[in-house]
Amino acid sequence: MRLSVVLLLLSLAGVLGGAALIGLPALGGAVIFDSLATGVYALLRDDGRRDAPSVHELPTLSQVLERARAS
Repeated sequence: MRLSVVLLLLSLAGVLGGAALIGLPALGGAVIFDSLATGVYALLRDDGRRDAPSVHELPTLSQVLERARAS
């Protein structure tokens, strides 16, 4: 996983560097592209191994206070 993160960062740096050499409008487009690529990367990393958080029932105030007294 670390290698993929390093490669992603190097790729993004290369895109920004190349765009900076071309000009300011290209740099703006590259920043937008980099933001989208980072968002897609973050979404694709979610492999679904973790269970989605769920609430079966909300604890009442008395249950919360009882749990606090017990600890």
